[in-house]
Amino acid sequence: MNKKAVFFLSIVSIMGLFLISVSIYNMPKIQIYELILWTLLAGMSQSFLVLFMQNGVLSVVFAIILAAHLYQGTYFAVIVAASSVLFQFYHPRKGVYEHVFNRPFYKTLFNMSNLAISAYISGSVYQAMYNTLQAGNNLYLYMLCLLTYITLFLLFNSSVLILLMTFLKQQPFFKLWKKNILWAIPNFYALAPFGYFIYLLYQIPNGHIYVILLFGPLLLARYSFQLYLDSKKRYYQIIQTLTAAIEAKDKYTEGHSKRVEMYAEKIAQKLKLPSSKIESIKVAALLHDIGKIGIEDFILRKPESLSEEEWEKIRQHPNIGLKILEDVDFSDDVKEFIKSHHERYDGKGYPQGLKGSEIPIEAYIIAAADAYDALTSDRPYRKAFTPQEAIDIIKQNKGTQFHPLVADALISVVQEICLTKAPQKG
Repeated sequence: MNKKAVFFLSIVSIMGLFLISVSIYNMPKIQIYELILWTLLAGMSQSFLVLFMQNGVLSVVFAIILAAHLYQGTYFAVIVAASSVLFQFYHPRKGVYEHVFNRPFYKTLFNMSNLAISAYISGSVYQAMYNTLQAGNNLYLYMLCLLTYITLFLLFNSSVLILLMTFLKQQPFFKLWKKNILWAIPNFYALAPFGYFIYLLYQIPNGHIYVILLFGPLLLARYSFQLYLDSKKRYYQIIQTLTAAIEAKDKYTEGHSKRVEMYAEKIAQKLKLPSSKIESIKVAALLHDIGKIGIEDFILRKPESLSEEEWEKIRQHPNIGLKILEDVDFSDDVKEFIKSHHERYDGKGYPQGLKGSEIPIEAYIIAAADAYDALTSDRPYRKAFTPQEAIDIIKQNKGTQFHPLVADALISVVQEICLTKAPQKG
């Protein structure tokens, strides 16, 4: 763990311990069995975790924390939130069980502190808004206060975690936040009604029994989180398997698909395409050459120029790829990008001879990324061009083979990469 990560973890832990101490000192008078019940409920929620990034997890404990806050206020919610980590027991992978007795102390302390800080800040703001707006007399103002609480808790809890991961992984904060948190936001807000109902149910006679019964649907929400992530994981495993099958046919293309994905993603970001489109581009880039599985090895590895008949077979690989993926559950966009990645801006490409706006911008992006990586890689019939030589070729074919905007974006991306790799003087 680097110094920045250690420093940040220490600051968060000190703040968390301070807020937990303040909350214990100011905690409202409550029956001990109630504190135990709320803590166990929160601990059970923490034990049904969803692993969504390396060292990062998501749980349904927020519903319990929200209910605890509505029931007894901010200080009580902080104690319940922090204590839940002590009762956390989960099964991250086969043969491995994690609990407070075998978990690194700093990890337990950080998780407790993160929850305590999030619960304290969101709870304090909620209470200030509630009192100032006199929200108890107005349903809409009350809902506004609740929405503020939920939003602040999400922002602080996720941001503290992603900041730590930023220091550990040395990756941009917003990139990590978008990749690992953005998808979970709707599910997080969906937990809020459960928290509110737990609060209401607990106040009626024998309410604790109803709360325990309501715990079933709450854990079902967690199960839906896990199903989503498992399906996404399997989706990428299929892609990786297919990509490996492509590259196993030709040693010269090893790593090609991954590099094309990298270039394509950067070009798409440069052109400010939406994240949903970028994800489709990345998948299509990884699989753009899947059709070459159906091309004879001697053609792919031939060191001399191909005959016209052999070229005709090569030109069929986009259609072969489409046929291979026909029954695979990929989006139509991904399949279209793969089919069109050898079309040209001037209409002289294949397999359909499309031109101009008839070709999706995403296919142009993959085509440019594919061409640049092919130019800068060794092939059986030639040695690799230098990055500058490849840029010159891209410029010469801008407006004919390549879409002008995509060509400019690719050149900009390559120049940035080369600048980053250049040795620094001084």
